Amino acid sequence: MSREAAGAAIRALRESRDWSLADLAAATGVSTMGLSYLERGVRKPHKTTVQKVENGLGLPPGTYSRLLVAEDPIAELAQLGATPGAPQRVVRTPGAVVVNRHTDADVLEAHAEAHLESLNSLIARLPAETSNEYETYILSVIAQCVKAEMLAANSWRVAVNAGAESADRLMDHLQTLEHIRSTLLARMPGSISAGFDRACQRSGLPEAVIAALLGVTAEEMWDIRNKGLIPPGALPRLRAFVEAGS
Repeated sequence: MSREAAGAAIRALRESRDWSLADLAAATGVSTMGLSYLERGVRKPHKTTVQKVENGLGLPPGTYSRLLVAEDPIAELAQLGATPGAPQRVVRTPGAVVVNRHTDADVLEAHAEAHLESLNSLIARLPAETSNEYETYILSVIAQCVKAEMLAANSWRVAVNAGAESADRLMDHLQTLEHIRSTLLARMPGSISAGFDRACQRSGLPEAVIAALLGVTAEEMWDIRNKGLIPPGALPRLRAFVEAGS
């Protein structure tokens, strides 16, 4: 077949889960542009990109290669999604990929658990506080935690829409991830990120209101809280907000 047909099958699977390109980017670590290229088949994707997409979608390694040579990539996805003694996760219908959402939600929950285990493993290897890499390492783990939170939130949405029992467990994952993120920030008491995060929690104001007070977007709010990245011109208002919350 072709890269176009393989990419179209990947796109159909993504859309069947109600995921945007941004959702899949958060789950895989691949840029939305890279995902768009893959789905449209406009260029040969890098091996690492393919592996990340397969992992993010819960597909077996080598799936993309099989889609490239399959006469019907969507039917090939259906075959790969079937396991002995269990219903097919992806089934063929004319012109679309339909997901058995109960099974799909279970797969997504497994991915959320894997992310938690990975984060706990990273935290267990935190360098000493006196190390020059200490803060950089924590920020990198926080970045992974944020990605895991976004994936867990999307997985929770799929589970709720499916009426799956895993919805409550996925909400527990979300709360655990938020606790991990806050705890990691608290390990850097002198950082802008930690101070701003504490001020946000103490204020009790919705994030949208805080963002409006600071004159920043919701995305910029996340960058301030988790990366210490302050948009131009926002520093005086940020300092005032942190001082008011101290």
